[in-house]
Amino acid sequence: MTNFIVVDNQKGNISRGKYLLFFSHRTIVSHVENPSFSLNAFRFRTIRELLNAEKIDDSALFDMIGEVVGKEDPKELITSKGKETKRLAVILEDLENNRIGCTIFGEMVDQLLRHMQDGRVEPLIVVVQYFKATRWNGKTSVQSHFDISQLHIDSNLKDVAEFRSRLLGGEPSSSVRISQVPSKTAWSGVEELKQGAVSVKTIEEVLIQHEEGPAWIAASIVAINVTKDDWFYKSCRKCPKKVETPIGNRYECGKCGHTHGSAALRFKVEVMVFDGTGSIRLLLWDKETSMLCGKRAEQIMEDDVIVGDEYPKTLDNMMEKRVLFKINIKEANINQFDHVYTVMKICDDEDIIDKNLPKELSTNLPSNVSEDGCNNYLEISENVANLKTDCDTESSMDVVEECISSLKYKTPSKNITNGLKNFPLSLNEDEEEGQLSTNRFSRKMGKRQKCVNLDADI
Repeated sequence: MTNFIVVDNQKGNISRGKYLLFFSHRTIVSHVENPSFSLNAFRFRTIRELLNAEKIDDSALFDMIGEVVGKEDPKELITSKGKETKRLAVILEDLENNRIGCTIFGEMVDQLLRHMQDGRVEPLIVVVQYFKATRWNGKTSVQSHFDISQLHIDSNLKDVAEFRSRLLGGEPSSSVRISQVPSKTAWSGVEELKQGAVSVKTIEEVLIQHEEGPAWIAASIVAINVTKDDWFYKSCRKCPKKVETPIGNRYECGKCGHTHGSAALRFKVEVMVFDGTGSIRLLLWDKETSMLCGKRAEQIMEDDVIVGDEYPKTLDNMMEKRVLFKINIKEANINQFDHVYTVMKICDDEDIIDKNLPKELSTNLPSNVSEDGCNNYLEISENVANLKTDCDTESSMDVVEECISSLKYKTPSKNITNGLKNFPLSLNEDEEEGQLSTNRFSRKMGKRQKCVNLDADI
């Protein structure tokens, strides 16, 4: 090679060497047929090493060798740029019988399928190059990385020949080597919970969790944080991708390329939920919101009369519903850059909810819960305002009203949890107006509670 550029290797994702060689339009490369030096083209990581790793670095690229022992049916996909591609999931096994899932995309799918005819008895040994590892819900797998990754099935490769020799011990193979694996279908929330392997956490546990991944919580919806224009978005009619302003008289999807004369309406609703240990803000998408409120977004737009800046009244059907939410905890949530958690699945079956409640919620109710199930205190940052029923001194309610006025779900605030990290509060509905009132708290013995004792200066 001549006329190349040498730069520092700052990221080290593809190569761990100190430097990288960059080619330019002046670079000349000549192929050496029989090099006089040994060439080790691959940097292998073992399946055992990945399975036992405490933490997975999904930015590092590596190589792996193994026998293909299982496969799913290939699937056709459309990328975010509207490009058609394919996906194939296989199972790789090493010489120690360790197995790991491997997903490949694009042209490599057809490259591998040509060697996976039915009844194959010869072991299919592959080298996957520049792949990355992922770990989701405790399961580790490897997958290709855009156009960088390569797939090698050449039986003349020294590494492949050595692997085959050790695998068969010099004996010919006589049995079918690759089994068909059923494709994984997405479970509904009910199906997942019925399997019995789900651990439901409290909101307090979620807020202090330091690991990314999914988690189930059981909580009630206590506020809806939307106005008349931000409870829905315009989407493609073929996929959920958001579409922007129309081109001419048609909407064109940037993901699947589908065009249509009108856009679909889909839900995107932010809510606050509370479980007795704390509160959290959740983002509900179309499917989950439709299940909870009982209507599709387009039906609501047609049927509901929206007044002023209020959101549609149909969304109030979700208020005070007790639901099991499967949420996605991202790094931005853990680092508190993003206080809103995305909902992946829900279940509102009362029997299933009761069976999966954490012990803290089913047995350890807050000591300050009144007869009507409401809590009588509100924690505001580090300052606590206690509402007592037998107090003669009337204190100003201005501070408390200012902090909780955003909980009026007709005029919600976008930053409720900034001042209410833990939200042990329940408000009664105003019987005349049917909305949450900032000056009505839980009643006991028919007496309205007016007094607020401030334990610290606010």
